Amino acid sequence: MKKLLLPLMVIATMFACSSPETKTADASTSSDAHSGTFSSQDEKSAKVKELLEAYMKNDSTKIYEYYVDTVQIYDQMAANQEGGKTKANPGGRAGFAANERMNHDFYSNIKVTTDKIMTLKFANGEEHTGVWCVWTGKGKFTNNEVSAPLHLAFIWQGDKIVREYRFFDPATLYEEVAASQKK
Repeated sequence: MKKLLLPLMVIATMFACSSPETKTADASTSSDAHSGTFSSQDEKSAKVKELLEAYMKNDSTKIYEYYVDTVQIYDQMAANQEGGKTKANPGGRAGFAANERMNHDFYSNIKVTTDKIMTLKFANGEEHTGVWCVWTGKGKFTNNEVSAPLHLAFIWQGDKIVREYRFFDPATLYEEVAASQKK
């Protein structure tokens, strides 16, 4: 009997160590409203990729398809400060679309990497799509080749984007705009 006990314990230990754990995270039962799941293979990530691809072609039709009329765009370009807080850029969806098209007035060969896009689904029901990418283009007035990191965060309500946050260094854009005024 003692001879059988030791081999049984060894076998049981081997199975216990090699058996995969089957627990899954359940965001719905978490007390953390900002826990959740993420995916790069979802419909919203695909829509954001379409937006970026259309932007590179100077096509703003996807903006009119995926954004609400009153979208709020936050970045450092408009310098909209009130009481120490950043306000959304003026103009909503139409203003944003015009601004995106205007980039092509200053740069040629605009490219944005699209391999780092992912949608986060939070336990509180919010959905955000994040983009970590590199923006490149050639200045039409300075002839400078520009490469800049860019981070975008899209906030969804249903199937429409209601807010977007854009983080990048605008120095080269300011330089290009200044050069355009000299010619």
